[in-house]
Amino acid sequence: MPLRSITFLVYFFGSSAAALAFPMVGVICYIVLYHVYPQSTWWGASIQFLGIRYAYVCGVCLFIGTVLNLNRLPFGRRFMHPVEWGMLLVFLAMLISTATGTPWDYLSAMFLDKMAKVFLFSFMLSHVVVTRRRVWLVVATLVLLALYLGHEAKIAPLSKFTHNRLDGIGGPDFAESSGLAVHLFALLPFIVLLLRHKSLWMRLVAFLSACYSINAILLCRTRSAFVAGMTAGAMAIWYVPRRQRRWVVVVLLLGVIGSAVLSDQWFRERMLTILSSAEERDRSAATRLTIWATAWEMFKQNPMGVGIGHFEREIGNYAADRYIERRDAHNSFVLCATETGIFGITAFVATLAMSWRTLARLNRRAKARLANPQPFEHLIFANRLALLVYIVAGLFVSRFYTEALWWLIVLPVSLSRAVENEIRAEAREEVVVPVQLLGQAGHGGMPELAL
Repeated sequence: MPLRSITFLVYFFGSSAAALAFPMVGVICYIVLYHVYPQSTWWGASIQFLGIRYAYVCGVCLFIGTVLNLNRLPFGRRFMHPVEWGMLLVFLAMLISTATGTPWDYLSAMFLDKMAKVFLFSFMLSHVVVTRRRVWLVVATLVLLALYLGHEAKIAPLSKFTHNRLDGIGGPDFAESSGLAVHLFALLPFIVLLLRHKSLWMRLVAFLSACYSINAILLCRTRSAFVAGMTAGAMAIWYVPRRQRRWVVVVLLLGVIGSAVLSDQWFRERMLTILSSAEERDRSAATRLTIWATAWEMFKQNPMGVGIGHFEREIGNYAADRYIERRDAHNSFVLCATETGIFGITAFVATLAMSWRTLARLNRRAKARLANPQPFEHLIFANRLALLVYIVAGLFVSRFYTEALWWLIVLPVSLSRAVENEIRAEAREEVVVPVQLLGQAGHGGMPELAL
């Protein structure tokens, strides 16, 4: 058995066991498993005989640890945040669609099984990651994993490329080039945060992570991710605190220059098709309009949805063109509406709106109530841009069932609880200091008056 396999098993079993007493360890382990996905690695093949479902084992240990330590988790008085209620409604819409849509099959079971795991972990994340230190631990973990994915892309063999586009790096959500590129673009704002870290080592890791991530994005050659990344870059100048706007502009310029240096002819030619006329577009881009028009007919005839996981199978029944058979929706909102119906798309859009609104309100609250709001301003800024990348990219590729999207949707809840904990801590300090001064005065007696 390879040494790397042994090391992974020690880490996996150790972290899963530790999650029973320290849920935060389980959160980090789960995030690592999501990105690394041992089943797709060469060293993971040697331990497949064990038949372990790593994410589920870790998730179960995390769930037990969260329940056992629930009284010790400072998530505040409100157990359910409006964003969490919205996510619960989205999952309820998925359940309803399995009953009102096409007959239940293995796709229904597979997607429902995955999304139950996704939402359960999201709820645990929002109740465990409730302090500034824990949020930063998650950010640091994501930066390290972006470096890992970037390195895997750098050393990927030619067999991983399909039509000169990188595929099959990391977990199932990154199986296609568009998934990997969108995710790495979404992680770039968190990487930029660590570039300002006090530790030289953390800044070095962040710099390497940025370089490797950009290189991997270029190898994916995905137009939807490129458009989403450029949109987020433009909005970064708007959302960044004014005192740091110049620094962000410099970082963006360096990123553009670095991308231009690393890009090749294949990437440049593919990106130029975004600006080409309708006659010059390739068939993949032109077909999207036909798919969306066909999806509208599907939605009108099935307002309660055709059932989760059934879009590709059903789209051909509503298309006049045979080429539309077995096609992806190429749009997260279209996919949501057609599979979960009007109830599902309403809950999904409302949840996104509540998550975005939470970030806006939280930014104002941190400025008004905290002595040093800057760390939270930076985290809110990164969360905004990362969520924006997934929303914009979701207009061109299907990311509705992507687990990382739901982490970014629920992360504002963690930030909100962390800010509230910080406000309470500062309020206690303001009370404790005067009490200590009074105690010292009482111990030394009343000071004499100088006549």
